[in-house]
Amino acid sequence: MPKKPVLFHVEPNGENCSDTPRLSAPTQPLSPQHTPAESVSSRYIVTLGAQVFRLLLSLATAAIVPRALGPAVYGNYSFILSTSAAMRGVLDTGAQQAFFTFSSQERASGPLTRLYALVLGAQLAVVVTVIGVAAATGTTGWLWHEQRLDQIVLVTAVDWLMFLAISLQQLGDSKGLTAYLQLSGAAVAALTLIGLVLLQLGGALDFYSFVWLNMAGVGLTCVVQGHRLLVKNRALLWSGTVKIRVYAERWWRFTKPLIFLQLYLPVVAYLGVYLIQTWYGSEQQGFYALALQWSTLAMVFTNSGVWIFWREVAHHSAGGDLQHAARTYERFSRLFVFLALALAFWLSASSTILVQIVAGARFRAAGSVLAIMAFYPVSQTMNQLAAASLKATERTATYAYWTVLFSIPDLVLTYVLLAPASAPVPGFHMGAIGMAMKTALYGLVVALAYDWLNCRFLGILYARALGRRAVGLFAIGATAVVLIGAGVPWLQRSGMGPFTALMLSSLGYAAAILLMVWLWPGLAGLSRAQIVHGVRSLRRT
Repeated sequence: MPKKPVLFHVEPNGENCSDTPRLSAPTQPLSPQHTPAESVSSRYIVTLGAQVFRLLLSLATAAIVPRALGPAVYGNYSFILSTSAAMRGVLDTGAQQAFFTFSSQERASGPLTRLYALVLGAQLAVVVTVIGVAAATGTTGWLWHEQRLDQIVLVTAVDWLMFLAISLQQLGDSKGLTAYLQLSGAAVAALTLIGLVLLQLGGALDFYSFVWLNMAGVGLTCVVQGHRLLVKNRALLWSGTVKIRVYAERWWRFTKPLIFLQLYLPVVAYLGVYLIQTWYGSEQQGFYALALQWSTLAMVFTNSGVWIFWREVAHHSAGGDLQHAARTYERFSRLFVFLALALAFWLSASSTILVQIVAGARFRAAGSVLAIMAFYPVSQTMNQLAAASLKATERTATYAYWTVLFSIPDLVLTYVLLAPASAPVPGFHMGAIGMAMKTALYGLVVALAYDWLNCRFLGILYARALGRRAVGLFAIGATAVVLIGAGVPWLQRSGMGPFTALMLSSLGYAAAILLMVWLWPGLAGLSRAQIVHGVRSLRRT
C-alpha cells in the first residue's frame, strides 16, 4: 500500500506563513504502465492548434445559430445554460479545483478520480431533485424566469455533459496527456458543425434540434475521451481503492477558505443575467449572450494554456521550486495578455459591422454591447492566470478574502447599472450595455489586483510588469484605431462594401501586430531568437 502523502509544510519567507505554503510532493510509486507526460511545448502547440480550429468552427456556428433562433430564443437558451452553471457552482464547493490540483501533484491518482466521479454523481442527483421539486410545486419561475420545463431539463443536461467533457480534459491535462483529447474534441466539434449545417439547409434548425445536436456532440466527446483516459490509462487514472478519509482531509484543507466563496460567487454571477431576464426580457439577454460568446472566442490562446499553466505551477510549487513557478507565471502572463489585447481591440473596433454581417439585422443592437464586451478577454485572461496561480499554490484563503471583498462593488454596480427608474432604488436602466460595462471594465480592476498579489508572492517586480502591459495596450490600441476604426470607414467611402473593407483592414491590422512583435518581441514576453526558432520549427513540420 502506498504511504499516506504529506500534505504540506510551511516555511517562513518574510511574509505571512499561512499565505505562503510550501507543498511537499506527494509520494506515489511509479509503474511501468504509466504513460509518460508530454512536454509543455508540445501540449501547448497541440492545444493551440485544436483551439484555433475549434475557434473557426465556432465562428461558423455563430453565423448560423443566432440567425436561425433569433434574439429571444437564443436568449432563453443562454439564460437556462447560465442558471445550470450557477447551480453547479453552488454545489461544487471547490471540488473541481481541488481535484485538478491534487491530480497534478500526484502521478497515479485512480482513487482520487473515482472519488470525484462519486462527488459529481451526488451533485447531479441534487440538481435533478431541485428541478423535480420545482416542477411538482409549480415554482420553476423562481429560478428559471418564464422558461418551459422540458427546455429546462434538456439544456441542463447539455450543460452537465459539457462540464463532464471539461473535467475529462482537465484529468488528462493533470497528467500531461493532452494531444489525443484536444484532437478528438476538435474532430467531434467538426462533426457537430456538419450536423448544424445540415439542419440549417433542411430548415429543421430550432431550439430543440440545436439542443439535441449539442447533446449528441458533447456526449460523443465524453465517450471517446472517457475510454482513452479511464480504460486505456486505467492504471494511471482509475485503478485503486477509494480513500475517502485521506482525500476528504486534503479537500477540507484546500477548500475550507473557499466554502463560502463557492456558494456565494455563483449567486453573484447569476444575479446579472437574472435581472436582465426579469427587467428586460429574452431579447436583451440574447444581445448580452451573443456579445459574451463572441468575446470569449478571443480567449483561444488563454484557454489553450491555462490548465497547462495550472499544472506546471502546482507541480513545481509542490516541490518547493517557486523560481520555476515564477518564470512560468511571467512567461504565460506576458504572452497571453498581449494576445488578448490584440484580439480584443480588433473585436471592439469591428463590432458594429461584424454583428450585422454575421448575426443579421435582428442583432444590430448587440454591436454596442460587443464593443464593450470585447475587452472582457483581457480581464478574464489575467483573472484566470492569477486565480490558477493562487489555487495551484494552495493560497485559497488569500483568494477567498480578496474575491469576497471585490464582489461587494460588483453587486452594487450590477444593480445600479441595470435597475430601471421605477425600481425601489432607481438605477441607470442600461440593460445589456450596463452588464457589459460591469463585466469587462470592473473585471479588469479586479484582475490587476490579483496580478499584484501573485507578483508579490512570486518575487516579480509588479511595476515593471505593469509598465510593459501599458506600453502594449497603447501600441495595440493606436494600431486598431488607425487601421480599423478609421480605416474601415475610409475604405467604405472609397466604394468598398462593409465586408471587404473590414477584411482588408483586418489583414493590415494583423500584419501590423506581427511587425510589432518582430520589432519589439519583449512586449509579448518573447525574444527574437524564440520567434526565429518557432518559425523554423513550423517549416520543419
